[in-house]
Amino acid sequence: MSGRFPYDDRDWTPPEHDVTAQLGLVKFKPDENSHLKIKDPRLCRETCRRKFCTHSCPAQVYRWEEEEKSISIAFEGCLECGTCRSGGCPYDNIEMKYPRGGFGVQYRFG
Repeated sequence: MSGRFPYDDRDWTPPEHDVTAQLGLVKFKPDENSHLKIKDPRLCRETCRRKFCTHSCPAQVYRWEEEEKSISIAFEGCLECGTCRSGGCPYDNIEMKYPRGGFGVQYRFG
């Protein structure tokens, strides 16, 4: 027997989760004004090569637009998880405020 638990030699495969499919179950009530903002677009264009925010956001809110050489923000689909504020951008170039009351993601129980 090998592995960490010698008494259990079953193969274990993590369940497949399709985040995109799960996002289809979440209800959003977008405000007319974005609660997300790129502080300095020049920093994204000239300094940030890897565009970390486009990879770290679970809702894929940030997208690099090659033609415009800028980050577009689809704030209407934001999960308000705070990933962009707490490590989504190593340059701390994203300003995130929670949407005003009654707007944003509408979580359901269950």
